[in-house]
Amino acid sequence: MLYSLSLFNERQGGFFIGLFASRAKARRTAEHYLFAVPGFWDYPCTYEIPEKTVIGTVDSSGTVHMIWGWDEDAEGDETDETDVWSSACYADFSEAQRAMDAAKRRMNKQEWSLDTYLIGQCHWTEGFVRVFSSE
Repeated sequence: MLYSLSLFNERQGGFFIGLFASRAKARRTAEHYLFAVPGFWDYPCTYEIPEKTVIGTVDSSGTVHMIWGWDEDAEGDETDETDVWSSACYADFSEAQRAMDAAKRRMNKQEWSLDTYLIGQCHWTEGFVRVFSSE
């Protein structure tokens, strides 16, 4: 079992931070972001830590593969954070590819991605800023 950490800002949508071996490590990482990383500490943000099943046995590389599916609007922006789907974690890349092919047949999503993650590594590290438009 792994724990997937995402932070959410009311206007910027969701930020996938990473996959962690324990809920406690994911929570400590979330608290660090909320108190020390620009954007996350500047604006009201929340986080969620859902469990992710691991299919297969993770090898010594400590990497897993996860499938994402989402829809975009005419400007190329994600239409709604609730429309983003993510799979379980796969230890084997070939198995993840087969699962993505099956998911594509089963779900109607515009965009698909199969990504590799190192367990415990943070993937969104720079924070964020808001850009206000005069329009």
